[in-house]
Amino acid sequence: MSNKITFKNWLANLWQGIWQAMCWVGRAFNPKYKSKFWRVIWSVITICIVAVSGCLVHSYLTYKLREHRGYADIQRISHNYKFVKPYNGLGSIVHISTGEVVQKGIEWIAMPHDEDSLMVYSKSGKRGYINRFSGEVSIPAKYTKAWLFSSGVAGVAEGDSVYFIDHSGKPVNNKKLRYNPKNSGYVFHGDYCALAADNGMMGLIDRNFNWAIEPTYDWIIAEKHNFWNMRKGDNETGLWYAFNDKAEPVFDTGYSELNFTDDLGIVATLPNHLQLSYSYDGVKSEKFLIRDVEKMYYDKDEWDEEGNKLIDATTLMRYRMPDGYEGLCTVNGDIVTEPLYWEVLPLTKDTYLCRYKDANAGVIINSKGEIVKH
Repeated sequence: MSNKITFKNWLANLWQGIWQAMCWVGRAFNPKYKSKFWRVIWSVITICIVAVSGCLVHSYLTYKLREHRGYADIQRISHNYKFVKPYNGLGSIVHISTGEVVQKGIEWIAMPHDEDSLMVYSKSGKRGYINRFSGEVSIPAKYTKAWLFSSGVAGVAEGDSVYFIDHSGKPVNNKKLRYNPKNSGYVFHGDYCALAADNGMMGLIDRNFNWAIEPTYDWIIAEKHNFWNMRKGDNETGLWYAFNDKAEPVFDTGYSELNFTDDLGIVATLPNHLQLSYSYDGVKSEKFLIRDVEKMYYDKDEWDEEGNKLIDATTLMRYRMPDGYEGLCTVNGDIVTEPLYWEVLPLTKDTYLCRYKDANAGVIINSKGEIVKH
């Protein structure tokens, strides 16, 4: 007997194996096959096919829906023009009424904060300015960096040099600054711009690039009415100082926090969490500011006819500051205790439990504001 296998025998065995595999698959997809095992296999395969098909259909419809919408960003830039940007493409400036495309190939735009006519646009990695009312390019995209126009001027950078230009693109003077990444924006507010010196300290420069306020502050924020909020020291323990639109101090005192508001003026927070206000002319309020004043009630040692314990209002009221600290005041709003406590609870008509923050301790205070027990 020969042990050799001919090509014919090998081919016959291969075909028989393929045929058996095809029969196995056929039985798996045959719902009439009576075996419980194959019914389970067929059901699992069917569910998988349906799930995969559903995902493919959902992806296709989502893509077609985006394609139908056409744009990832639509922003109105003026009465007559809008900026439209398709998915995975470059944007255009389009006339709203006629649909005419007046500018193409725009990567992004940045609108001015005020009513200035020029907005920043980016094209081919460079920055320039477009007139948002006419849709025309006023200053071609040739700068490595460009900031918003404010007070009639805008900061631009070519390489590491920063200078300011007017609406025609001409420099406002012959001076240039070295770009400092600590400056979040080379933007004038009124007649001044906040800049950082080489040592990282900040001050204000005027339009001639002279220091109106020497760079001796750790941080400067532009506020309402072209006022300035300047901090000396770190973010935790530093003090803030207010300056007006003429780069003059509004008051000489530094505070842990300053808020510039429309209705109350400049609200200053003291280390004891109390607040007072200054007008924008520097006039100090006569009384402290308090908020969230509420009555407190205590349980009396008396009961009504039905056996319910009687309650009564305490002599003083509780007030709460914006940072959560609480204190005691009269019904007329006069402060009796500073807001040094995290929680004030009534005990009797004239005694109160005042707890400190982050400490399992407190004091008992009477209605005169005196500590009667630690």
